[in-house]
Amino acid sequence: MGNNGPDHQPSYKTHWLNSLPFKFSIIQFFIVGLIITSSIWLILSIEKKHHQETQLSLSQNLGLTIVAQLQQTTSKIEALAASMASIGVTYAHSPSQLQQIIPALLNTDGQQSLIAGGGIWPEPGAFDASKLRDSYFWSRDEQGHFDLVNGYNNASGSGYHSEIWYQPTRFFPVGTTYWSDAYIDPYTHEAMITASVPMWLEHQFIGVSTVDLALSSLKSFFNKLELHQAYLFALDSNNNLLAHPSDSEEQGSSPYLSHPFAQFTQDHPAYVSLLTEIDKIDAQFLKQAGSSITQDPSQLNVLLNSLDVSKRERLSALINANARQISSNSERTTSFVLDQDPLLKEPVLVSVFHMPRTYWKIILVTPLSEIGSKEHAIAAKIGIFLLLTQLIALVVLFIFQHRLFIKPISKMVESLQGGNIAKLELTANRRQDEIGKLAKAFISRSHQLEIAYASLDAGNLALEQQVAMQKHAQIKLSKHKNQLNSLLNSSQNLIYIKSTEGLYTLVNDRFCEVLGLERDKVIGAKDRDLFPVHIAEIIACHDKSIIDTQSPQSFEQVIPSNQGEITYLITGYPILDDEGNIFALGAMAFDISHIKTVNLELTSQIEEVNQSLVHQEMQVQQLHMTLRQLEQSSISIEKHQELFLQLQHSGAQNHKLMPQLITDILREQLKEHELIFTKLRQDSSLQREDDLLELIRLVTEQTDKLRHLLCLVVPQSEEIKSVHIKQFLEHLLAVLAPQLDAYKVEIKLNCSEALSLQVSPWSLLLLFYKLLQNTLTHGLSKDNEQNKITISVYKDQQQLLVCIKDNGVGIEPSRLEEINKQIREHTSSGTLSELALWLKIEFNGEISMSSERSKYTEVRCLLTIAD
Repeated sequence: MGNNGPDHQPSYKTHWLNSLPFKFSIIQFFIVGLIITSSIWLILSIEKKHHQETQLSLSQNLGLTIVAQLQQTTSKIEALAASMASIGVTYAHSPSQLQQIIPALLNTDGQQSLIAGGGIWPEPGAFDASKLRDSYFWSRDEQGHFDLVNGYNNASGSGYHSEIWYQPTRFFPVGTTYWSDAYIDPYTHEAMITASVPMWLEHQFIGVSTVDLALSSLKSFFNKLELHQAYLFALDSNNNLLAHPSDSEEQGSSPYLSHPFAQFTQDHPAYVSLLTEIDKIDAQFLKQAGSSITQDPSQLNVLLNSLDVSKRERLSALINANARQISSNSERTTSFVLDQDPLLKEPVLVSVFHMPRTYWKIILVTPLSEIGSKEHAIAAKIGIFLLLTQLIALVVLFIFQHRLFIKPISKMVESLQGGNIAKLELTANRRQDEIGKLAKAFISRSHQLEIAYASLDAGNLALEQQVAMQKHAQIKLSKHKNQLNSLLNSSQNLIYIKSTEGLYTLVNDRFCEVLGLERDKVIGAKDRDLFPVHIAEIIACHDKSIIDTQSPQSFEQVIPSNQGEITYLITGYPILDDEGNIFALGAMAFDISHIKTVNLELTSQIEEVNQSLVHQEMQVQQLHMTLRQLEQSSISIEKHQELFLQLQHSGAQNHKLMPQLITDILREQLKEHELIFTKLRQDSSLQREDDLLELIRLVTEQTDKLRHLLCLVVPQSEEIKSVHIKQFLEHLLAVLAPQLDAYKVEIKLNCSEALSLQVSPWSLLLLFYKLLQNTLTHGLSKDNEQNKITISVYKDQQQLLVCIKDNGVGIEPSRLEEINKQIREHTSSGTLSELALWLKIEFNGEISMSSERSKYTEVRCLLTIAD
């Protein structure tokens, strides 16, 4: 008989490689190994790091102590050089006093063992005008006495003024010291370094005082230092060797002293890494010192061009650093470990220290003691102890974890896999720990899954419908957003929204184009950040009025743009929330500049037309009289009509141009009279003689201008006489002098002295005045300090050529072509177009223009003049 009970359920035995006990054991062994390894590494790292930090601290203290001792010595030498500079300024013209005082100062400083010489080095002719080389230099002899050396005063050679310890001192202020590069003295043939202090008298550089420090004397200074197993290098500001370890062992002079440290590294390659670190320090110093130039570049270039290319940038940085006092304290600039030192034959710590004012580098090399086998022994003992402890803990943990949760979990898995929920419920009721809770959770989750499966289909259907609706809503929202953005950005009006605090929250593209700013800079900004103060205040007043009245308002406002000022009609309105409170302000601005311009032009044209009608009525009466006279004289009808049309055109142009000319001239004269009148009102008493003289000067100038104007203005009814062109132009330029001075214009006149014409002065005045006014108004800029206008007048038979050329802003080619077309076709109301029409009628003449952007503009007038 068959049996379907639990005994015949399929087996779900797990392979031992995939079992939890095996995996837990592997994990625990891995954790034990990781803990032991990390513990040993941590102990070694901490001990090594502590050792290096201790060694670094000791090295830094030792290095700063050495720098401080050396700085005491250099400070005394700097003070001595500064005292000698003061003596040199005081006794500049007393050589006997200098020869007594300077040797005494060199002997009483207390640094006789270090000082190799010193003296005063005047500028050519500074102490004695007859001497170009007038040095006072003393050098210590073998007995320790100072002897006066005159070799530098020889006429042969370049002289001491070109020495490297002399030239840079010109750029150092009073009381500061320039430490030169190490060098070999040409007279004593000894390696030394010089401390130079400038001498200034009444802001004039008159020479240098120097104190020479022998590099051999530094040898004894460094030998006295207690360095134990350490040793050091000393480099000057240009990385030339002042001292090095091999030098301290030798009896004679070292061949490396005063030579670049790079040359030393070529013979000692082990120190190449040290040279690399020094180059990094120098690069950082050059960048810091060269960030801003404190000296005149032209003067500094004279000095730098006389030096080797490799020294120019460093010397410029030293001058800037001294002027800006970049480095005023001793400090350790860098430290690094050298794995194998060539002298100590072990790892060493290399520290580079900076000396203030001298810009020397002290490089201290100290040995690093090895951590040793003791540290490794400690780590081994700790590792064995940790290993045994972890093995015992691993066995205990394995037993407990197998009994507590691995075996119960295995039984629960078998019940779930066999579908024996009753056995699972028995386990849940029997155990009250987390295993029992886990079994209860599995049972509860089984019931919940049955319920969830039932509602899952309905939920999926509802979710699909909701997702479809959301997609439709997103598409619709995106479409509306794109339409709104297109509407805002395609509008030529300014549209913006800002908060009640005045912060812009939305602007369209046209707003950004007018202001010439990017949208990111406008959003979040206030009116005072975007507009001048007076415009921002006006806009703020209008915004306040909108908020107070809670109603839309319109107002005109001039807004500056990259194309000039534009007048807008701005309609602002409040934006309310659901509760009726104002939370933002919106506005739309319409460009009405063109409308206002058109209105002004229409008003002006109406007035001109009314005046023209009155004038033309009078001309018509005169023409009628002329016609009657012509009829009596038997003149043909066609000639009457042609004369009538010419007179009509000529009258219209004269009516349009001549009043403008007279108005412009009289306006300038009126300004002069108003100035005199104002002066009279302000200084009515004229008690001071200066005020009376100033008033007389103004009246005299005005009288001269009226005299010149009288020479220009001749009634049209007067008989036309020969006009001397150059004298006429000189009178005109005298009248226009105030306007020319306002534009800072220099006039060049090209005209023959003998050139004269049988032309009405009125016509010449109208022609030249309009051409000059056009050039001043449109061709030149008041900001230019060198405005020039060239006036050229030539006559060839019956042709008169007038050229007005300036050096102003010029005209773009497209604009120039358009203007020439308007002049030829008389389609514009501009000055040149009206003048061209007048010339066409009066003289059968023509006007043309040529120009080049930012270089020049030239106007050429060609007239037909009868002899």
